[in-house]
Amino acid sequence: MHSNRLKLPDSGFPLSGSNVLLCNMSELSLSFPDYLSDTEQARLQTISNPAQAKFYQHSRGLLRTLLGQLLHQPPAEICFSNTAHGKPQLTQHQLQFNISHSQHWLCIALATVPVGVGVDIEFTAQAPIRPWLALAKRFFTANEYQHLTKQPADQLANHFFQLWTQKEAVLKAHGGGISAGLQRLDLLTHLHSLDEQRYETEYSQPIPQLHCAVSLQTKAETPISYYILNDQLEIETLLPPYIHHLCLKPNSL
Repeated sequence: MHSNRLKLPDSGFPLSGSNVLLCNMSELSLSFPDYLSDTEQARLQTISNPAQAKFYQHSRGLLRTLLGQLLHQPPAEICFSNTAHGKPQLTQHQLQFNISHSQHWLCIALATVPVGVGVDIEFTAQAPIRPWLALAKRFFTANEYQHLTKQPADQLANHFFQLWTQKEAVLKAHGGGISAGLQRLDLLTHLHSLDEQRYETEYSQPIPQLHCAVSLQTKAETPISYYILNDQLEIETLLPPYIHHLCLKPNSL
């Protein structure tokens, strides 16, 4: 059986500021027999799909393993609570985290500063083709929808996910999630109406066909660092070939 201890980079992890760890869960050999809390075990029992249940168990176990190593605590003793909006957080530590998953990919975002952090990923390889413009008309602003109608057909999905992931990341950093309203954010005018809070957002494609957006409730003092967990449980540095920055400022709504 593989040891579940992760090998952290010699340069230190997490670095001060914000960090993103990507994990291809289909490539990892993991076992977390007693890591999950009673609440997590109860949630696991409600998942009828075996593949989804395995992904949930392993992703929660991996999150606990990572946080346990960083906080020098046994993984099973990591305690979580929820904010007023229902967003998970560590009970007795200022380290901020947020997770997202798409297909077999898991993403864990960490912020060493005590501010809200949100992350969203969408892996589009083998993803079904959807009516992107119809979805945009339903969930995006009129301004964003018009922008998408002008995109070439073969680039429409790419532009859709660039907007979608950033919106999701901001709403998760805020804490309200999608229920807070995708249409309250206009990424083209850089305005929003979420509790008079400023958001710094970074969009990237750290690996092909993986859209990733990270949002912070503050100005990023240092660049966001990207990492990937390989099948030997080693955390390696990633250098995304494309990065786009966005600063959303409160409007008068």
